[in-house]
Amino acid sequence: MITMVKPGIIRVLLCIGLLIFFVSAPAFGQWPDKRLVVRIPQAPQRVTIDGKRVIYYELQLKNISSDTIRLRRVEISGAGPLLSIEGSALDDTMSDAVLVPQNTSTLYIELENLHADDSILNHQLEYALPNKDKESGFFRLSVVVPIAKAPVPILAAPLREGNWAAIYSPVWQRGHRRVCFTFGNTDYLPGRFAIDFVRLDSVGRYASGNEDSVANWYGYGNAVYAVADGAVVAMRTDFTESPTLSGHPAYAATDATGNFVAVDIGHGQVVFYEHLKPGSIHVWRGQRVRKGQVLGAIGFTGQSTGPHLHLHVANAPLPLRAEGLPFVFLDFQLVGRYPDFGVFGKSVWSPVKASARVVRERPAPNTVIRFVQE
Repeated sequence: MITMVKPGIIRVLLCIGLLIFFVSAPAFGQWPDKRLVVRIPQAPQRVTIDGKRVIYYELQLKNISSDTIRLRRVEISGAGPLLSIEGSALDDTMSDAVLVPQNTSTLYIELENLHADDSILNHQLEYALPNKDKESGFFRLSVVVPIAKAPVPILAAPLREGNWAAIYSPVWQRGHRRVCFTFGNTDYLPGRFAIDFVRLDSVGRYASGNEDSVANWYGYGNAVYAVADGAVVAMRTDFTESPTLSGHPAYAATDATGNFVAVDIGHGQVVFYEHLKPGSIHVWRGQRVRKGQVLGAIGFTGQSTGPHLHLHVANAPLPLRAEGLPFVFLDFQLVGRYPDFGVFGKSVWSPVKASARVVRERPAPNTVIRFVQE
């Protein structure tokens, strides 16, 4: 069960970006016991979606004991409760709610409607030792996490005319939000805030005629534009392209990006434009680019199920070994939504009552937008 309540003002403090040992106190009066290491890979940071203040972040829990640990409940609060997760909902929110000795599991957290003054999040983790006798009871672990105050980058349009589906969902098990890449003993989540943009026609189709033909996709070959001034710091241009979806080869994670361009826009923020068309990239590493400059064109390279633009912002110029950062667009027009993503590409979206201009927000999951032309 997941319970969300109105947020209050949060007033506790913790360091971020370190492996921190917490002492857990048993609920029934046993001696304190060290069993878990908690790591926060990226400081939580607000971003506005659908007019709500939203935060995506994770707690990585490592069992350093010789006992199996079962997480039972997670409560997040400020001055008042924010979120309570237990039971099957906890299983859906974690990579694994049962931690065997020396294993790590990730708890994925999404919070909405935070108060403007909230600055710190307090977590109470309750866990049990299922392989022990019942008298061992359960234990509580307190973790407090500050909300980052760094400004969220405001991006210009990466695409131009047409209807664009902003495809992502924080709850998809294999969506960008939950796909980590491990280097050494560290997990990275570069796609924490990634969006895949697919162009649609007026009735919700993404291709004309035979959709197996890449050239029939409405977005294929559309120009991709720089969303901000910056410097090209990484790129790949060596991928070829299958003319059909059915002929597309399988790629390893290290080749997931396909042809891409990464632009450092300052303040520790790097924008990635991925799956670009072969031969369409006419910038080079080290080049300064201007907002609105053409970087390449939408293609079908790397790990992709169809022509689209993958866009994300990260804290390093490494496609996989970096942490994803939130971003908003300067403005866009909200056209509609896909409440049931199962009908995507088969029928038109659910239209909004009146197409509205949205300013300095991130598109909501699986919405259809038009970028405002400058």
